Amino acid sequence: MKVILISPYADLQAFGIRIISACLKREGHEVQMLFLPQQFTVQYEDHLLNEVVEFSKGVDLIGISVMTNFFRNVSQITLKLKDAYNIPVLWGGIHPTIRPEECLGYADMVCIGEGEEAIVELLNKMEKRQSYYDVCGIWFKNKGSIITNPLRSLPSLDHIPFQDYDISTHFISNNGRIEKLDIKLLREYNGEIYMTLPTRGCPFGCTYCCNNTLNAMYPHQKPLRKRSVYSIIEELSEIKAIFPFINCIKFDDDAFFTFSVEEIKEFCIQYKKLGLALIIGGVTPTTLDREKLSLLVDAGLNEFRMGIQTGNERTKKLYNRRYSNEQVERSVKIINEFKDRIVLPQFDILLDNPWETDEELIETLMFLSKLPPPYRLQIFSLTFYPGTELYKKAKMDGMITDDMKDVYLKSISYPNKTYLNRLFFLLSDYASNGLRIPSQIMHMLTNRNMRLFRLNWVFYVVLIMLISPFALKRSINLVQKGIKDVQNGDWFRIHRYIQKYFNA
Repeated sequence: MKVILISPYADLQAFGIRIISACLKREGHEVQMLFLPQQFTVQYEDHLLNEVVEFSKGVDLIGISVMTNFFRNVSQITLKLKDAYNIPVLWGGIHPTIRPEECLGYADMVCIGEGEEAIVELLNKMEKRQSYYDVCGIWFKNKGSIITNPLRSLPSLDHIPFQDYDISTHFISNNGRIEKLDIKLLREYNGEIYMTLPTRGCPFGCTYCCNNTLNAMYPHQKPLRKRSVYSIIEELSEIKAIFPFINCIKFDDDAFFTFSVEEIKEFCIQYKKLGLALIIGGVTPTTLDREKLSLLVDAGLNEFRMGIQTGNERTKKLYNRRYSNEQVERSVKIINEFKDRIVLPQFDILLDNPWETDEELIETLMFLSKLPPPYRLQIFSLTFYPGTELYKKAKMDGMITDDMKDVYLKSISYPNKTYLNRLFFLLSDYASNGLRIPSQIMHMLTNRNMRLFRLNWVFYVVLIMLISPFALKRSINLVQKGIKDVQNGDWFRIHRYIQKYFNA
């Protein structure tokens, strides 16, 4: 069977459909992947959609990955394809899992939950011309009605093939035209980093995250599954052999630190042989451990993110974040022991919470100002994604009136430009340069009377002026590194420097 899998996202990581592609190829199906990198706030131009239609001619199935923010763009692609052909279109990913009925307003079928086994069964039945409306894990639109099927059990991760990085079957829209993907373009979009997931699922179920919904969908299965160390190392060894330019591995799952000390020891012994840097996301104050961190730093870990989100107790309860500020402080002190080897640890913070008062937000600012630098705050705007507990609460409280405007097209990366929000960015600028804003100064910046008479702005402007030379120095360093890389012909490192700088 001929299949096209489409990724609409801005980068080419596309972990989900790369795994799906590998599963289908293992069964002998002919699969091409098409990357249509686009910011979700910008719709596709007609000439590119026409190329997508032409590219899709003659295939048996089109699969598209759909995250909530990309709903509008994927709808745009699907409508164009359905106008041209009678080829069945399958949507998969978190949004169809959470809102299958809405997605079946556009797609012919949607995959609910993890789709590796379901899509293989679907394609095998289609190839044999068997009825496929009973495939567990997939819902179908048929003659105006919806056929629902039960979920599949979650598969063992070690039985799933590694991601498909056979770029000979991959294509990309570049400068508005579809062309064959090559190593140059892969490096341009993804840099020198390879992303994979050692675990799936999350044991925490924060109320702003889809994991609390996913955990409830599988009540009789553990919410967290881990791959074996052997499987992880084998994948990384293969990718290093295929793409020698890869110099860093990124674990972008939620729970790598839930591996035991013995498992991490085993991993680190093998990982050191690869000689690659390591980035880990999904660290929490309750899972961080000095021994684990020490082992990983010795093996190559030099960047990671830890979720703090808030320092206020009431907001923690709202988010179902089960840790104390003392645990956060302990974790940051442990991290600080490795500050010479870890590049600016990143701490996630959530802003724009409509139920949070200014006083509670100030409590988080005061708490963060006490943490020892260096660190960088990854600051996000709270977004009510469908299926989460907070979405239901926001809907009930009248905070969501239009899903498309209030949720689907809202960017989590751009908090509101309020005064208190600006203080979080200012604090991050100081901390990322190894400096602190003393608690007494933060108190003056946030004091109600000082703000009433606008005296707080005097301190704010002075702090901006004081940090400016450090920002200038950082800009100069960036330019110097860029000039050196231009001389060496290494344009991909320049791209990565710029990304890091503007995300700092």
